[in-house]
Amino acid sequence: MESISRLLNQIIAHYEKKEYEAAEKLVDGLIVSHPDFHRGQFMKAVILEETGRADAAEQHYAKSGNRYTLWSRLATQLHDIDPARALTYYERVTRADPQNNALWFGLGDLYGKMGRPADARTCYLNLSPAKEILSKIFIPLGFMIFLLSGAIAMIQRGEKGLAVVVVAASVFCVFWLKRDAGKAVQMAVKKIQAGKSA
Repeated sequence: MESISRLLNQIIAHYEKKEYEAAEKLVDGLIVSHPDFHRGQFMKAVILEETGRADAAEQHYAKSGNRYTLWSRLATQLHDIDPARALTYYERVTRADPQNNALWFGLGDLYGKMGRPADARTCYLNLSPAKEILSKIFIPLGFMIFLLSGAIAMIQRGEKGLAVVVVAASVFCVFWLKRDAGKAVQMAVKKIQAGKSA
C-alpha cells in the first residue's frame, strides 16, 4: 500500500504542476497494476477531462466511486495552488451539493481572492451558519459539560479512577471545539457581512 500512496503522491505532484503527460503515464501504470484503486481512476478521469478528452474521462469517473467527494477534495487541494482549476471543481460540487457549507465557504473565499466580491457574497449568502454552530460549537460543548458533570458525580461517589478517564474524554471535546469552532464563527460572520452588503 505504501508504494500506491507514493505513486499517487507523484501523480498528484505532476498534476498540480499541469505536467499532464507525466501524470498520465504514472496513473496508467497505477491503473494497470491496481485497476480497482478508485483514486487512480479518478485522477485518470480528471487528467483526461482537463486535456480535452471528456468523453474518455467518463468511463474512469464511473470506476472512481463517489466523484463528488473526490471533486470536493480536489477543489480544496487546488484552492491556493491553482484557483482557476479549483473554481471549476468548487462550482461543480456546489451545484451537486448545495447544502454543503464548507464548499460554499471555500468557493466564497476563492472568489474573494480572485477579486470577485459579488460572487463571494452570493456564496456566503448560501451558508447556513446555524447548522455549523450547532454541530461545531454546541454539540461538543454539550458533550464536554455532560462528561464533566459525570466526572464530578463519580468523584463524589469515590470513583476517582473512572473520573480521570471521563475528564480525559472531555479534554478531547476541547480539542474538537478548538479545531472546528473558529470556522463556524467565520461562516456566521461572512453570512452576516454578506447580508448587510446585499
